[in-house]
This record gives sequence, structure tokens and C-alpha cells, in this order.
Amino acid sequence: MSAYRDEVDEARGVAAHISEQLRAGADATSIAVLYRTGAQSAELAAALADGGIATTVLGGKRFFDLPEVRQAVLALRGASVAPLERGFVEAVRDILRSLGMTDEAPPAGGAVRESWEARSAILRLAEEAPAGTTMRSFTDDLMARARTQDEPALRAVTLATLHAAKGLEWDHVHLVGLAEGLLPIAYATHFDQIDEERRLAYVGITRARRSLSLSWSAGSRGRSPSRFLQEIRTSTRDAAPSAGARRR
Repeated sequence: MSAYRDEVDEARGVAAHISEQLRAGADATSIAVLYRTGAQSAELAAALADGGIATTVLGGKRFFDLPEVRQAVLALRGASVAPLERGFVEAVRDILRSLGMTDEAPPAGGAVRESWEARSAILRLAEEAPAGTTMRSFTDDLMARARTQDEPALRAVTLATLHAAKGLEWDHVHLVGLAEGLLPIAYATHFDQIDEERRLAYVGITRARRSLSLSWSAGSRGRSPSRFLQEIRTSTRDAAPSAGARRR
């Protein structure tokens, strides 16, 4: 568990930790940052972008609705009416290059990196297509995917609210904003409301398959650590076997 001065400091700390995980070999798609409200995502996205880390917001704009994806599908569809002068995959790569895709990911994050990741996902679909795939059949498949929202996975860290994360899991989860006023949320004052906030915290904790990082920050309002952190410490301590316990 990590404590920070404010939300900006917390976002930078989380971004630094994720950078370490990526350098250690973790796949970006196996990492998620979870938070109570959507407003918390801005600082996190900015800090990750500063670190050159691509992000995708769960529940955000759908893949096939992204302007760069729509542009790519239209360009590929237009190319399907003429005979290919090169192999299918190379033809797809050339078209994506003409739309601004580079062979290497841009060093910066943010919108430029997100656009690159979207076009790169289309190229991966082409590379994974079965032998004999034509530009026409490939674009037919893309359009069918768009209709059914069968979206390719972007190689990006997921940002998600606790509500959106229900039912999903990642190898590495960073649960941020564990401070009074955020989790539990400020307007949760009655017992049943606090209990619902506790269940949300449990959702976040149980999304992690391998590692879980918890953090909070005081911020300009001088928030205190969430009461749930003490409950987590207590339950963890109670669950741990004592030094003198015998194994059966």
C-alpha cells in the first residue's frame, strides 16, 4: 500500500510502478488501474501518457467507432476493388502507413499512441488471418466484427471504474483513491451505502490474479486513508498463520 501527497503524485507513482512491470515483461493488456469515479481517470491517463504508456478506458468509445479505425476500414475497403500488387499483409501495412502508421510505436503516449495502437490492432488481425485471405474477405470480416462489436484487444493498460470492472480480471491491478470521500464516496453516509462501497472495494481487490497494489492520497482536501484499508490489514493479519501454528 502506498500513500501520496496528492492525486497527481499518486498518478505518477502508479505510472512508475506500471513502467517497472512492463520492463519486467508484463503485457500491457494484463494490467488495469481501477478507481471509484470516472473523474479520477484524467490524472492517471496523463501520467501514463507522459511515461509513453498506452491506455484504453473500459466502457469508453468502442474500437470500431474510433475515427482512425473507421478511416482505415474505408481505405482497406476501397483497395479491395483492385488487384493487389503485393502480398495481402504487405498491402494492408502499406495502406495503414499511408494513413500515418509507423513501424515503431511512438515514444509519447496520449492520443498519438492510442491511434497507433488502434491501427496496429488492425495489422495484427491481418497477420493472423488464415492463408488465402483477400482484401475483400478481410474487410468483410472487419465489417462483421463492427456489427457484432467483436473488438480486437489493444496492447494498452486498462483504466476502469470499479463498476465497469465487475466480472473481469487482470494479472496486475492497481486500485487507487483509497481515501475517505472517494472510497467510500462522500455521499455514502448510511450503513447500507457504506456496505455497498465496501462491496465495490472488494470487487477491485478481487480483480487481481497475480499482484495487487493499493494507494491513496490526501489531496488538497486533506483526506484520510479509507477505513477499508484498516479492514484489509485486519483481515490479512487474521488470515495469516501464526508463527507457532502447526501444519496438518
